[in-house]
Amino acid sequence: MSLLDVKNLVTEFKTEDGTVQAVRNISFHIDGGEVLGIVGESGSGKSQTMFSVMGLLADNGAVINGEIVFDGKDISSTNKTKAEKKAYEKIMQTIRGKDMAMIFQDPMTFLNPVLRIETQLIEPLLNHTKMSKAEAKQKSIEMMERVGIPNPQERIRQYPHQFSGGMRQRIVIAIALMCHPKLIIADEPTTALDVTIQAQVLELIQSLQKEQNTSIIMITHDLGVVANMCDRIVIMYGGKIVEQGTDNEIFYEAKHPYTLGLLESVNNPENKEKTELKPIPGSPPDLLHPPVGCPFVDRCEKAMKICKDQEPPLTEITKTQFCSCWLLQKEGMMNHE
Repeated sequence: MSLLDVKNLVTEFKTEDGTVQAVRNISFHIDGGEVLGIVGESGSGKSQTMFSVMGLLADNGAVINGEIVFDGKDISSTNKTKAEKKAYEKIMQTIRGKDMAMIFQDPMTFLNPVLRIETQLIEPLLNHTKMSKAEAKQKSIEMMERVGIPNPQERIRQYPHQFSGGMRQRIVIAIALMCHPKLIIADEPTTALDVTIQAQVLELIQSLQKEQNTSIIMITHDLGVVANMCDRIVIMYGGKIVEQGTDNEIFYEAKHPYTLGLLESVNNPENKEKTELKPIPGSPPDLLHPPVGCPFVDRCEKAMKICKDQEPPLTEITKTQFCSCWLLQKEGMMNHE
């Protein structure tokens, strides 16, 4: 049984201009101890998918359809009465921070600037364990040391603004790991950091994941970030999953034109020939009025008439690789010819 199993998830946001269809009928899973990458451009729906799972959507957002099962428990938030919604919130409060935690992309948004680091580190332990305040502080100091914060006994009394960006991100990672969660969702955890610090943070996450055998969902817009880190990779575009597979299948056997476009726009250090990076032309679709057919149709060089008229079915390429593209269907190939 998977640790997290999401089926037919639909998430929408009510705005003054209409309903934004942010997540459009997607399904995926992650097993215990696995690292799953979710990759896509800004606005592809990857972060809102995870906020749906965590029950952290903005007030104007809602899960319209879908089943979310975590560690054997149904944590779906759809079609509930007021009493059921209250029960759902109580369940999520016991899960968040203990069994499921999140590393946010901007630590200064997540960390409270007026509270000492000590207060923020011990909070998950006081909420989810029977530790005393003294025991929680000692464990917090140990965790700070493990994530590479120097002089933790002294620095635990400091405030977020007294730490560098890389150190703040390490604090956020420490908070997420405090209760040894079964699943960590890392939402663009290196976006605000320079390249050297990015590599250090990713190496830290990877080493701690192996040490605790924690499952990780790594959300990013950069395929380079998930290279050699993820067991499987999900490619999202226009609120949909367009391709998924193992890391080798995505990097060396990709089928969807969007995945291939992402690969061509990433610098490959193993390629000794100096080749110019090729950006994907155009812009992502407007999810107020999403396309009827393939979400990538307006930017795809291989688009056919059927791509605009009908959504491509999911094609099984191997037992682990799946792709939604008409080029993989006989009907699509005939139209292409």
